[in-house]
Amino acid sequence: MKVKIWLIGWLIIVITALSVLGYWVYRIDPYFHYHKPETDKYYYTLNNQRSQNDGISKYFTYDALITGTSMIENSRTTETDQIFGCHSIKVCYEGGSYKEVNDNVKNALKANGDLKIVIRCLDMGRFLDPYDKMRKDLGRYPTYLYDNNPFNDVEYLLNRDVVFGRTYQMILDREKEDFEPGITSFDEYSRWQHRVTFGINTVAPEGITVKEKDQVHLSEEDKEVIKKNIELNVTGVADEYPNVDFYYYYSPYSVAEWNKWRNSGTLYKMLEAEMYITEMIIPHKNIHLFSFNNRTDITTDLNHYKDRTHYASWISSLILKWMHDGQGQLTEENYRERLKQEYEFYTTFDYAGVNGQEDYEDDYYAGALLNQELTGARALDVLHDKKADVAVSGANYRYDDKNQPVIVCRGALSRESGGEDIAEYLRDREFIGLKFKVDLDDGYNYLVFNGQKIADQGSLTAYVYDSDGELVGKKTADSKDLDNEVHQYTLDLSAANGIVTVVLNGGCIDSAGSADSEYQFSNIYMY
Repeated sequence: MKVKIWLIGWLIIVITALSVLGYWVYRIDPYFHYHKPETDKYYYTLNNQRSQNDGISKYFTYDALITGTSMIENSRTTETDQIFGCHSIKVCYEGGSYKEVNDNVKNALKANGDLKIVIRCLDMGRFLDPYDKMRKDLGRYPTYLYDNNPFNDVEYLLNRDVVFGRTYQMILDREKEDFEPGITSFDEYSRWQHRVTFGINTVAPEGITVKEKDQVHLSEEDKEVIKKNIELNVTGVADEYPNVDFYYYYSPYSVAEWNKWRNSGTLYKMLEAEMYITEMIIPHKNIHLFSFNNRTDITTDLNHYKDRTHYASWISSLILKWMHDGQGQLTEENYRERLKQEYEFYTTFDYAGVNGQEDYEDDYYAGALLNQELTGARALDVLHDKKADVAVSGANYRYDDKNQPVIVCRGALSRESGGEDIAEYLRDREFIGLKFKVDLDDGYNYLVFNGQKIADQGSLTAYVYDSDGELVGKKTADSKDLDNEVHQYTLDLSAANGIVTVVLNGGCIDSAGSADSEYQFSNIYMY
């Protein structure tokens, strides 16, 4: 009898404990399976696409959806909202198939009657996938989060990682002194731009190798596979929701990927597949189909790519603008001519000619050079244009052998070593170099300049502050890490807005430095 009572007691304790754990998972709901997030109480980190995207699509407030694979992950919802006049979310599936992406699009449309715009990248590398293809390398998909079966929710409510790695940690975070509730922004969700490098030395460090290979063509069997995939996973949902605008675009791969197809003998097949798919899509009037493969100034410049296929964030920004403006759209009237131009270019291009291409010292310089096309803002020459209203302190002008102005910074700041925060010190007290203000709302997104250490502890300290004095950009280099060569630097300010103050300090950052320390700035531009 005592054993029975003991077992019943333990059973009650276990059930109670599990119920408490399940209750807290339900209440906080880090994967949004039951409700929208309580962003006034907890901080929700978005970093698990296949567990969180379904709930985001079902419970968040939006009228535009950005989706696709890693090709579209750098897109910003703030830019989308501004360009299209909408309120968007971004739900991407890294490496996802057409089926996986389309399944979520259908679920989003079913759950949200306000959804009017779908922006989606169609990866060219998946043209020949079977209609039911799903990634097999991710382990088991969390399908218990996608269905309406309450009995398998135990896999979520009592999931160890969800309970302790998410829910419990979110409760603990609330007790921190500096805690602020909220959620990861959709601009940053899935964005990989800041983690990678670009250029030919990254994409093809051994160079582009060209091989002669007999080319194969698209077969009737290939067409059958493509037809089923496109009908079920691309055009079908558009037919089902005729009042929704679907903006589809082919992923603009670099010539390194086109060369891979050439070397493998599938270049003609891929071009023919693009033509076949285009002819299937464009009759659907609520689908706006785009191809940017004829922007060969971009696809041939590896400074825009982190590998053969993935393009930088500034290309993602341009794609949004191009689609809104109708640039690169394939229509009944133009698609044959445009795809013919594409065919002629990629079948005759000198791929080996890419070798020796300049790899920019600062990756973001490639984005700066395209900024005028994005925003219409012409480059601002800070040292020549009175609009910049430059203030110089502890430094002087000189002119180089090309009669271009150079700001020469000498000496050291009065700041004690290890004293006041250097960002606050430069903002509020003194600097050795120059300071100017610029309104980013005029279309500027990048600060570009040359810097050179001349002597002793001359060093680079560049800070950009918003109108509230908060730091929105910086670039620093300690004197011991610098040689005496000229280097180009670029600050990406595309996430900031309004009037900002730029401080370029070249003096040693504390009073321990030599009075003979020297650093100089030149070619300072806002793009």
